[in-house]
Amino acid sequence: MNFEQLSYVKKIYETESIIYAAEAMHISQSAMSQSIANLETELGYKLFNRSRKGTLPTQDGKHLIPYIIEILEAQHHLLDEVDAMKAHINGSLTIATIPTLFNKVVPKALSKFNKDYPHINVKIFESDKDEIARLVQQNEVDIGLIGIRDNESIDDGLQLHSLNKSSGFKLIVPKKSKLALKEEVNLEEIQQYPFVLYDRSFYQNNLKAFEDENGPLKIVFRTNNPSVLIRTVSEGLGISIVSNLIIEDDPFIMNGSIETVPIGKPFDYYIYFTAITKGPDNNNAAINKFISYLRS
Repeated sequence: MNFEQLSYVKKIYETESIIYAAEAMHISQSAMSQSIANLETELGYKLFNRSRKGTLPTQDGKHLIPYIIEILEAQHHLLDEVDAMKAHINGSLTIATIPTLFNKVVPKALSKFNKDYPHINVKIFESDKDEIARLVQQNEVDIGLIGIRDNESIDDGLQLHSLNKSSGFKLIVPKKSKLALKEEVNLEEIQQYPFVLYDRSFYQNNLKAFEDENGPLKIVFRTNNPSVLIRTVSEGLGISIVSNLIIEDDPFIMNGSIETVPIGKPFDYYIYFTAITKGPDNNNAAINKFISYLRS
């Protein structure tokens, strides 16, 4: 058993796919499958089953995987403490982030970081991915937080720091919508329904290509605020497409006011969340420390 095997388990659990997990970890699918098989033999329990719905934990896996994640988190904490002992953390940070991470990841990391390093002034604002990359490239912000597709290139001179988080996409619909009865929905099937647009360039670009070829969607409302979007759908005013991370632990999902449906092309892929900084050899201790808090 080693940390590499455990990280494979965590990535498969997150993506529900050995194919996507292998791509994210930059190894072959066969190598990852063999590594997991070796770990299962060592543990004496099967962790995953493959099905049409994806690669999902077995009952034994559901019991053991939380312990595996805790081990990986403990490893990160240990490395963080070693880094803190080696470097005096000071200065200030300016961070630009996409709204998804601002809503779901940044607040918890910032809260803990502020408690541990109250003398560091942290400023955070929202923006789109392309603008964030420009701001980092021009040294206007210290850290950019974005989502990228696997093998997507970014500007030369920018360094990627994986946040060990990824997300697919879901169609969200009001309670008891007939769309909720479908196993998967494509964009052609929702053209007749009122649509609430999460008004960021990422969604605009994906939907514009579809509309150029197939005709317009019935967009009745646009918002940059994920909370407003989710409430609008819960009130039955339309349907929408969001990343899984946006609706993770959302109360409207948990109480059944909104139902989720798998969505097909062009949203049938994963986004991998990452921090970007200027240059491959960034030695700013405050930057590296904050990124480590985002990961944990």
